[in-house]
Amino acid sequence: MNNTIQIDSTTCIKCMLCVEICPNKIFIKDEQNQIIPKPESMHICVRCGHCMAMCSTKAISISGLSYDTDFFDLPSYQAEDVQNAFFNIIHSRRSIRNFKDIPVPKELLEKIVDAITFAPPGFPPLKHKLIVVQNTDLIRQSLPIMVRFYDGFVRMMKNPLMKFIVKKSAGNKQFKTLENHLLPMLSNRLPALKNGSEDTLFRNAPCIILFLADKNEEDITRDIVIAATYGMLSAHTLGLGACIIDIVPPAINRDKALRKMYGLSPEDEVVTSLILGYPKYTFRRGIKRSIKNVNWL
Repeated sequence: MNNTIQIDSTTCIKCMLCVEICPNKIFIKDEQNQIIPKPESMHICVRCGHCMAMCSTKAISISGLSYDTDFFDLPSYQAEDVQNAFFNIIHSRRSIRNFKDIPVPKELLEKIVDAITFAPPGFPPLKHKLIVVQNTDLIRQSLPIMVRFYDGFVRMMKNPLMKFIVKKSAGNKQFKTLENHLLPMLSNRLPALKNGSEDTLFRNAPCIILFLADKNEEDITRDIVIAATYGMLSAHTLGLGACIIDIVPPAINRDKALRKMYGLSPEDEVVTSLILGYPKYTFRRGIKRSIKNVNWL
């Protein structure tokens, strides 16, 4: 990145916090006892904003970031209150796949989008894009196309040659997921999907958020998974239900009609999707799960 980093020596109190907090160790104290950015390191600044967010006197300026537009003051919190709120959220959240036939207000969706912007990226700035689908008619119209796509996929996987090609293309781990989970699930669901009696793909959700990456740029899959998790948790806090659905993206990515329906550009690739709506049912209890193994060293 082409960055300009400056420190106002008249307001800098030399607390050294920017030196400590910078993940790329760009700041140093020079021979004149001034805090300065190393000129040879400025190009590795990723504009994470840590230094500016920490500076008590707002003495630091970085090109592309502004205290007025890119930062806000944080209120003080009691650690116990934050802890209780967080664990209440994760204990009560469930993946929701049954929704009321009620539209989700745009102001709630805007809050979810805002929450997604706080998901930490590997390297700023945020590179993923979102498509927020409120049009339930569009979702319902795309369902038969998606069903045809997966019906064709299941039939293709019965051909040993095609199955071999898919395995070589997908890699061993992804192929195991296809063979052990996706294919059995599709084989079970497709009859009802084809006759229109059930929607076990979109789950009759009134809203979907598609998370997109540029297929020609670096891999941001992990960033998007974290962002979708932020979206899912924020939906729960707003009284909505949500579920990350990974069966939707492959069909949209590979079917020309679906790409057109959802307004994808040639470089767009859907990485994951989030279905949203008001939960039809209320869970009475949470579920405890055990991690496969935990080593304490």
